[in-house]
Amino acid sequence: MERVRSLWLASRFANRRKHRRYPVSAVVEIHYDQDASVDAEITDVSAGGALIIPVQTIAPGTAVRIFHPASMMRVEARIIANDSIGTRVEFLSEGAGAIVSVWLRGLHARPLGDLESA
Repeated sequence: MERVRSLWLASRFANRRKHRRYPVSAVVEIHYDQDASVDAEITDVSAGGALIIPVQTIAPGTAVRIFHPASMMRVEARIIANDSIGTRVEFLSEGAGAIVSVWLRGLHARPLGDLESA
């Protein structure tokens, strides 16, 4: 029953998306509460937001800065939800989100074969 519930919830999230998601694997730092930060990985990205793993302990609604050390790129975001899959963030500027999405896909796109084995 729990599996059915999780699939139903996942479909609700999928149906609410306005932007196409792209699989990536990019190491980032999540900065919040002035000097606090945690290491994480973006595993999917769109112009509107991203999925970060592992699940963070940062409360939904918290404003964060996502920093990609390899490119020195920073973007402002907000924690939307923490669930069993990871932490979902929304980029605060759609323009910035589009740039992040294209940039990370170019740098960290997974080969199609990686998706089939997942």
